[in-house]
Amino acid sequence: MPKHHASEWERIQRAAEQALMEPSGGGRSGEAAGAQQWIPGADVYETPERWVVKMEVAGINREDVEITLDDRTLIVRGYRPDPCRTGQCKFRQVEIDYGQFERRFVIPKSVDAERVTASYRNGFLVIELPKSEKAEHATVTVIVEQA
Repeated sequence: MPKHHASEWERIQRAAEQALMEPSGGGRSGEAAGAQQWIPGADVYETPERWVVKMEVAGINREDVEITLDDRTLIVRGYRPDPCRTGQCKFRQVEIDYGQFERRFVIPKSVDAERVTASYRNGFLVIELPKSEKAEHATVTVIVEQA
């Protein structure tokens, strides 16, 4: 294959991988299984060494977050408790979402699933997905470390 075709193909592959890092789904999910669902904001960015997913999840205990990497899908689930769930208070204004959440991200093939890490600090969950030349598909559960 001529050199200019190879570089064009590499450019297309890079563009496709970047598009794959876009979150799947969006907007509010409404009611699911009787519980309100919400979608926390997330930034996804790339460095030369890794992909990073940074989610805004203030008020959530790290024990209430589950992160799974299944083949090429990063799944983040969690729960932020409603402070009025006992019925002892009445909201006068509600701008913070409570209840269950789930985000899914399709990740590039170039992620080393065995070296994925997650940390939770100052209300942000940061998931780091190291790049690898020869990544293999795997299903792993990621433990959230206190930063």
